Amino acid sequence: MVDKIRVVVVDDHALFRAGVIQSLALDGAIEVVGEGASADEAVQLAKELAPDLILLDVSMPGNGIEAAREILRMPEPPRVAMLTVSEDDDDVMDALDAGAAGYLPKGIRASDLIATVKSLKGGRTFVAPDLALRLLANKARTETGPLTSLSDQERRTLRLIATGLSNREVGERLDVQEKTVKYHVTNILRKLKARNRVEAVLIAQREWGEPVERIM
Repeated sequence: MVDKIRVVVVDDHALFRAGVIQSLALDGAIEVVGEGASADEAVQLAKELAPDLILLDVSMPGNGIEAAREILRMPEPPRVAMLTVSEDDDDVMDALDAGAAGYLPKGIRASDLIATVKSLKGGRTFVAPDLALRLLANKARTETGPLTSLSDQERRTLRLIATGLSNREVGERLDVQEKTVKYHVTNILRKLKARNRVEAVLIAQREWGEPVERIM
């Protein structure tokens, strides 16, 4: 028997929260194990229930991004994704900097929400395509072909990161130690002037000309 994906939903709008829970209930592989309305409740639920994934609103009491930061400092944190109306570039980047694996618009269809939850559980990251493209369009970069500064090993590392693999998994694929992968990731972020792994993948997507969904 396959274990269900255990999800916590935290949003201060009760009606919207109920709609999300109802949408997720359409798929038998997903189980909503808790719900809350504030950052404090989100942190508490993450500690008490140890879900696989927690969906957070950005603008709820206590700030969802701050909740994400605290949750992701836990020894074995769940995956975290923002489900919000905010399309502000700073909110998107702050959430990704905090370690969020996804940034979803509240207008997402039920079928897409279910598919994204499964994808996030599988280790992938997700940023709504329109937001991702806008972030790239607004990125004031003067460099020509930033990926040209990467070594062959760094390119291979970035390709694997883009598929959602962890540092350990990348190391296994490349037959190198995890600390070596961390070293390469640090160099990739520095060379691309990227603030986090997701932004590095978005930059690579622009250069490779591949759909965001395939890379992320």
